[in-house]
Amino acid sequence: MIRFEEVNHDNFDEVIQLKMKEEQLGLMENNLYSLAESKVYDYLVPKAIYHGDDLIGFMLYYFQPHGVVRQMGPGEGEHEIDSQGMDYVYFKRLMLDEKWQGKGLGRETMKKALAYFKDNYPSIGFVELMHYADNDTGASLYASHGFKPTGEVRRTLRPGTEDLYDEELVLRKYY
Repeated sequence: MIRFEEVNHDNFDEVIQLKMKEEQLGLMENNLYSLAESKVYDYLVPKAIYHGDDLIGFMLYYFQPHGVVRQMGPGEGEHEIDSQGMDYVYFKRLMLDEKWQGKGLGRETMKKALAYFKDNYPSIGFVELMHYADNDTGASLYASHGFKPTGEVRRTLRPGTEDLYDEELVLRKYY
């Protein structure tokens, strides 16, 4: 059974030791960076992902109430999100440790996360995320849970750089 827990002094070292597969490196920042980011930008919510007693992954997200303007974090780039008057959750990062991949746990985690967001933020109209066009595994996972392309390609500044931008496809799942 999948559950989400706070990252704290008991699991911090384990969370930062989680590893992606070699071919996945560069698709997202590592967990240590994400945890540091969540301390600087306090609207970001980091969660450790457990399957039973086993730590299997990490996720980072934020709740965005309609009409709230905030200073966006690094890599967010310059963009205005048209929320169509709705509150939403932005699902910033999801990663499973390489040893837990290929067992259906990514799909189970995504299903549980979508339910978790709606339960904890009942006012949301959708969940939004972005992914690189060449991330076929992510695209398949997102499509299988009802995420649809918005048609937007968002340019975001690569963290740690001043002029290197990435382009990512924007997807939404409406409730």
